[in-house]
Amino acid sequence: MKEVITVHIGQAGCQVGQDLWELFCLEHDIQPDGQRSETMRGDDEGDDDPFNSFFSETSAGQHVPRSVFIDTDPASAEDLQDSGNPYRNLHHPDSIISYKQDAKNNYFEGRRMAKDQGIVDEVMDRIRRQEQLCENLQGFFVFRAVGGGTGSGIGNEILAQIRKEYDRKSIFEPCVYPSTEQSSCIVEPYNAVFATANSMASADLTLMLDNQAAYKMCQNNLKVANPTFGHLNRIIAQMVSATTTSLRFPSQINASLSEIVSNLVADKAYRYPLISLAPVCDPKAKAHNNFSTREVIFELFKPHNILADCGKTLQMNRYTAIAVLMRGFEDTKPNRVISDTASVASGGLGGQNPIEPNQVMTALQELMKPRTGAPSVVKFLPWIGDSGFKVGIVGQPPRIPGYPEVADPPFMATSLRQAGMIANTTAVRSMFVRTYEKFLMLKYHKAYIWQFMEASGELDEFDDAQEKMRQGIIDNYEQLLNLSLQDERGHDERLVLHGRTHREG
Repeated sequence: MKEVITVHIGQAGCQVGQDLWELFCLEHDIQPDGQRSETMRGDDEGDDDPFNSFFSETSAGQHVPRSVFIDTDPASAEDLQDSGNPYRNLHHPDSIISYKQDAKNNYFEGRRMAKDQGIVDEVMDRIRRQEQLCENLQGFFVFRAVGGGTGSGIGNEILAQIRKEYDRKSIFEPCVYPSTEQSSCIVEPYNAVFATANSMASADLTLMLDNQAAYKMCQNNLKVANPTFGHLNRIIAQMVSATTTSLRFPSQINASLSEIVSNLVADKAYRYPLISLAPVCDPKAKAHNNFSTREVIFELFKPHNILADCGKTLQMNRYTAIAVLMRGFEDTKPNRVISDTASVASGGLGGQNPIEPNQVMTALQELMKPRTGAPSVVKFLPWIGDSGFKVGIVGQPPRIPGYPEVADPPFMATSLRQAGMIANTTAVRSMFVRTYEKFLMLKYHKAYIWQFMEASGELDEFDDAQEKMRQGIIDNYEQLLNLSLQDERGHDERLVLHGRTHREG
């Protein structure tokens, strides 16, 4: 068993963390107080159970998340420990850190607080305590949004220190990036560019997310007219769960953190993949869908199931590598309707056969070379060819949160099968360009710069961040597209490069 420690930074990181740990408890039949249900206890239960990669078990039998929560605003800690929260006793009290003053939506204010108030030292002390409970730590998941001051400024300092102390461990960073239209504060572009430019060497993978894509997913897929952050966070939690199944359950084809990094990151400059989830369906429509392995794989690559708003250019871009993490069973009783409250985690459903790896690979190959002669949905860089896939399979169906005791149905349709995808694609460049252009517009008009200067920022740091973002990320992805274009023009001279960026004067 290889353990994973999660770190939740800022309001967004803490809120996603609440929903994520609720889901993990549901999937492993752990009660809100940390005790495992009697039906799941057995003589063979022990420290080597795969789910203990995310939980540590006390002598009293309580399963405690290997997690640290940090926010400068005390509201996050209050939500975690509120008397109305059924999971208030799940986390160790020392793993929840809060302060009485927030970072004012300012990257430099967050950075200053991290140093002057000893926040990084306190967080690292909690992380070391968690690490001492591990026998073979494999890495970290660090959750944050980069639009605010805590996630960007304090988040960068924490990430840098984790990298310094645990340089041989994998660091995955699910990161909520500014959306196209929705914004929580007007200076999001400043914070996001500073955070991105100054953390390029900190994480192994930065999983790119944005709230607008999650919002559209709730409206279009789940038919929720007015989604709340609760809906959005549950979508994100489902995606993180889907991409960590092989770390928490026995698997046919394993995909550890280091293996995912090795397969997805050919060059450290390109470590910003997108993630997707399928199926994401309205519970009322589940009887009209089969959700076969083939259908689930096909759904992964549709823009409405990708948790990042890359516009309409996804199929015009090129993939460098893809990890598909499949979970569940083949159903030998295709007409059976799965109950919303069925405990599929305990293996109680009959007619189950493991998902065959060749079914997954056949579906992926069909996406690359459709039977009908239609254009390929998945196009890798020419020098990658057809070998850009990493597949993981776990014989464990998904669980969907719901509270049947208060007549609250699951927020999305249940299924015997689910897949998560981590896709390294040049399409992510559009997210960086969008934020970079907003940064330039604010900077050109010197808007709000005084606030950052008062928080011990310097004008040179604006120029440095701008150059790092342009040269270190945007230009690199454009160069990759140019190389692909030169190679592919040998087969199709009509190809052109769209969305080329120009040097600002």
